[in-house]
Amino acid sequence: MSSILVITCPSGKQSGHLIPLLYGKGTFKLRLAAHTPASASKLHRQYPDAEIVTSDLANLQDCKSLLLGATTIFAVLPSLHSREKEMGLNLVDSAVAESQRSGNVFQHFVLSSVLGTQHRSLMQHDLKSNVEERLYLSQLNWSILKPTNFMDAYPVAMLASQEKPVMEKLWNPDVASSLIALKDLAEASAKVLTEREEHYLAEYHLCSTRPTSDRQVCDEIAKQTGKAIDVRTPSFETGVNKLLGYLYGGRAAELYADDKVPADFRLAADGDLRGDLVRDEAERLVVFYNRRGLVSSPNVLRWLLGKEPTTVEQWVTGQLAEEV
Repeated sequence: MSSILVITCPSGKQSGHLIPLLYGKGTFKLRLAAHTPASASKLHRQYPDAEIVTSDLANLQDCKSLLLGATTIFAVLPSLHSREKEMGLNLVDSAVAESQRSGNVFQHFVLSSVLGTQHRSLMQHDLKSNVEERLYLSQLNWSILKPTNFMDAYPVAMLASQEKPVMEKLWNPDVASSLIALKDLAEASAKVLTEREEHYLAEYHLCSTRPTSDRQVCDEIAKQTGKAIDVRTPSFETGVNKLLGYLYGGRAAELYADDKVPADFRLAADGDLRGDLVRDEAERLVVFYNRRGLVSSPNVLRWLLGKEPTTVEQWVTGQLAEEV
């Protein structure tokens, strides 16, 4: 009988690439933690053989129920959410409770965190550092994955379809950051989950590239599409609103379309009633990236994958091939 793997944020960007590598492979029985009934219905259609559980990760009892009988959890926390810390602590505490339950089978807590949790000026990094600390003190067998910014955030298909493509990034496009392709992250995550014991008590800084600026990525897209891309630097408010729209869509996407920021800004549709705190996080993030990047080496990812990570050139080629 397959062991139960709990995956949180299963409709998100990370889990969306990971689940197909594990679903129906026989190693795990997947238990996917949906946030809303609508998300649960969509997941049922996508993965009919998976167990779908609607859970509020900010509720400790929901987390305990989610982990009942599970052997492993792949914990992804919602980025820029006012209750991200509470969700992470609830999952760790629930895993500890499950590991102490009579007849328990819990073995492995895999946390997808973020590169550079030492950057405490980035609020979401500071929140994740608290969850990491809880894991360190938990006596669980854990692994912490620390990915950098996603290469997949660049809208290659959209730029390729425009006659005169314009790319207005979220911050200064000449500040370089290391990037990771989501397919690389998914492959590394699947390896850690399936190999299990080899990765106990390990922290992995994960990136596919050395520091690369937005302008350099756009230059590669321009090279492969044959279209010059007008790379623009947005205003601070536009950058913040675009970031919220990218993460949340819906109401936030409507807000940044005309760059209006109402005083009663909320993300209630996403279960986050403290949109003001989320905006605080987004504003600090844009300030940080206007001056500094999130940088590291691809050496660890190269070792984990057993091959060279995806380059920007390879990733752009792959994105354009999907559109043919």
